[in-house]
Amino acid sequence: MNKIIVTAALLSASLVMMAQDLPIDPDKTAQYFKEIKEICDQDNGSLWGENLWAPILLIDNESRFIVASEPDNEGLLEKRGSVYTGWFPKDKGVANSTTDFGGRHWMMVMHPLPEDDYSRNQLCIHELFHSLQQRMNLSFGNPDNSHLDNMDARVLLKLEWTALGKAVMDETGKRKGYLRDALVFRNYRRALYPGKAKEENELEIQEGLAEYTGHKLCSKSDEEFAKYVLKVKDNIWNNQTYVRSFAYSSGSLYGKILDRGKDGWRTSITPSGDLGAIMQESFGVVLPENLEKAYNKLKNRYNYEEIYRFEADREEKRQMILTGYRNRFTRDTILMLDVPNPKVMFDPRTLIPLDTLGTVYPTIKIIADWGILQVNEGGCLFDWRKAIVSGKAMKKENNRLTGDGWEIELAENWNLVPEGRVYRLIEEKELKTK
Repeated sequence: MNKIIVTAALLSASLVMMAQDLPIDPDKTAQYFKEIKEICDQDNGSLWGENLWAPILLIDNESRFIVASEPDNEGLLEKRGSVYTGWFPKDKGVANSTTDFGGRHWMMVMHPLPEDDYSRNQLCIHELFHSLQQRMNLSFGNPDNSHLDNMDARVLLKLEWTALGKAVMDETGKRKGYLRDALVFRNYRRALYPGKAKEENELEIQEGLAEYTGHKLCSKSDEEFAKYVLKVKDNIWNNQTYVRSFAYSSGSLYGKILDRGKDGWRTSITPSGDLGAIMQESFGVVLPENLEKAYNKLKNRYNYEEIYRFEADREEKRQMILTGYRNRFTRDTILMLDVPNPKVMFDPRTLIPLDTLGTVYPTIKIIADWGILQVNEGGCLFDWRKAIVSGKAMKKENNRLTGDGWEIELAENWNLVPEGRVYRLIEEKELKTK
């Protein structure tokens, strides 16, 4: 009997040790999933008409270990307690996004998740909303908001946010005036950049409404909701680029304010929707005919001088950075990669538009037919059709190609081919036909 007890104790200890050695703790993750589902069930479609809950994959990017909330349809995952574990394919990208795996569509988040409950739950609700967006036809590709890297556009965006922030906090009856001023700054910026309103609107709907939804469902009161919406604005305020990140703040602010207007604004969202126009109609805001004149009259009420000084300093530094990137990608040796259907992972807070050449991603991971590119420094000029990295100091050893700040794990039968100062990766079968 004692021997049986000792054996059972050793087996139990062994299982605990195995769980501790896993890249992700399944038991802790099970509790995370439970909390997120409770938030979704508490809302149960009252916000957007559908319960936001969907199957979740938590993935460790380095090991590719998975903890899933539900089983897949192809038997790739193994049940472990109330969750399912397995391994994610190496040729699929890992990001906070959505993905197809094992015959199911999933919301995917990267390990480790934030430690504090609010940030963790908000992130997951944000990503769950993206699954719903696809069913609502409110999911877009990659809107190019490169104009938001320009100094005047950034100044006007900050003025818009400042006015919206005042409207969120107002209890004095001045809210409508703040909203009018925010729309003056918004519409004047768009007048300076004709044709860009559509791209701003798309990203505000795609990422802004996801961020709004996360905070709306995770906040325990209207006061807490307002606090976190303003915190989003403050966290993004000094980002070195707004090209992809601006919508997190704009969408949260507009969503919070629209909740105080006419009921049903969420049902009016369409793929061509404009949160600013919805707000203008909801609150009956009348805009002045001369936006430029109104802008010049209003700007000093919203901390314009401090905003201008910060942005002027940033602009000077930006031009120096752009000069370096122009030389790197247009004068020096380069490696040009075709990426017709790339799987991409990047930080949306860091993107740098480079004139008409495309956008520089300071760090990025791209999975394509030729292999896996990881850029850790030096940047990658990327436009979703081709990727360009520096060709300096390139070195190939077996299936590994390295360069200045990057490396590629090459797929089988792909070779490096020079074409003047440009190098390309060509598949062997393609070489034989030339």
